[in-house]
Amino acid sequence: MNLLPLIVVYPLILAIIFNFLYKNRFIKIFVLLTALSLLTLPFLGDFGTYFFSNHGVINGLVSGISYIYNPAKQVMVFTLMLIASLVLISMAGEKKLNGLIASLVLMGLASVSAILLADDLFNIYVFYEIAAIAQTGLVIASGTESAFKSAFKYMIVGTVAGSLLLLGIAFLLSATGTLNITDMHNYLANNPATPPIYGGLLMLIIGLGYGSGLPPFHTVKADMYAKAKPFISAILQTYSKFILVAMMLVIFKLFGGLSYFAPTQGIIMALSIFAMVFGVVMALLQSDYKKLLSYHAISQGGYVAAGLAIGTPLGIVAGIFHAINHVIYKSALFLGAHLVAQKKSNNLSKLGGLLPVMPVVAFMILCAKLAISGAPPFNGFQSKILLAQSAMAVNMPELAIIMIFVSIGTFVSMMKAFYLIFLKPCSEEQLNEYKNTKVSKYSIFSLAILTILCVILGIYPDIVINQITPYATEIGRIWSL
Repeated sequence: MNLLPLIVVYPLILAIIFNFLYKNRFIKIFVLLTALSLLTLPFLGDFGTYFFSNHGVINGLVSGISYIYNPAKQVMVFTLMLIASLVLISMAGEKKLNGLIASLVLMGLASVSAILLADDLFNIYVFYEIAAIAQTGLVIASGTESAFKSAFKYMIVGTVAGSLLLLGIAFLLSATGTLNITDMHNYLANNPATPPIYGGLLMLIIGLGYGSGLPPFHTVKADMYAKAKPFISAILQTYSKFILVAMMLVIFKLFGGLSYFAPTQGIIMALSIFAMVFGVVMALLQSDYKKLLSYHAISQGGYVAAGLAIGTPLGIVAGIFHAINHVIYKSALFLGAHLVAQKKSNNLSKLGGLLPVMPVVAFMILCAKLAISGAPPFNGFQSKILLAQSAMAVNMPELAIIMIFVSIGTFVSMMKAFYLIFLKPCSEEQLNEYKNTKVSKYSIFSLAILTILCVILGIYPDIVINQITPYATEIGRIWSL
């Protein structure tokens, strides 16, 4: 029996249960058991196409909702489940633990998993909106006035962006007569483009930007990451990166190889470059550690989008691999920020001298900073090398050079932050204050797992690359300027 639907159904059921538990005295045990159980879900489903309610192919067209599962999607779903599990484990160390945040994490987890698996546009839209609601709720759950304002802005913008995405799906449905992505591509490949098709493509790109944090929605996303609690920001940026991957792959499955899609690739590439450069420049200017990390999340999203926008098999492999690497080291950095904030604050000017107080944590955070900077032997180095190679393969050395310069800027800002937090001298009084403040061992455990993964994937990248390559070869197309 194929248990693939459990990837989506199981977290949704748990989300309902946690919503009722709220402040049950056994909630910590429930959270930890849930975290462990999530890791089994990616291995329950069979590879291939899953049709719900005994639907299938009728008269050459897919009837009903279908999910597509393959090794590439298994790796992405497993990474998503892993980050969610580690965030839940970190959450278990919070003094004011309640079921609401766990419920929202699980709701977002189910939604993003469905977006990765679904092969029909309307199902993607439904879970896209649920994911947006879950993210808004997670920011509100941080409990500060600034978090409320940030969530409200995201919700207002999402009302417009979500409506436009639904309108685009309606345009494509009216033009092709189907919502199934595979059937829709077959129609688009064999029929001339019409205004509704152009409109549908435009609306999909708007939906892509809002869900992933690409321009012009980058500042809204960065503000959400900065205002949420750091361990919540870890899962928020994970949702965004996998929505980016899923939506980009949908767009390429629909329009890849069509003559009128080439200008669209150029537009997405331009947005990606802007996100890369804008994110790293803004990060260099920040004095708040969470804001610095938030803008780097935007910048690294630009790397992912650029690789996918190239559209070759190598570019798609590099983009997906970098998305996986990014959510690992960025989650490590946000969890590190959570530990730092427990000692003092996120204001870099008020920090300093933490190295003798938490040397192991400092080392793990340093590893994550080197990973995001693209330094060997960490995972970020492997995916950034692939991204540069994919740009060179299509005769775009300028893009490879931009990636290198952005990585240098990333390294500078990360090392500046590391100095201000751990190496800058502090008073004896402040040092004693640090020593008297305990940090969560649950968060340290999660940070350690992520740091180990940064090293493992940096030394053995083929663990992931070999799983992605067949899918990328199927979707990607060879071209060169």
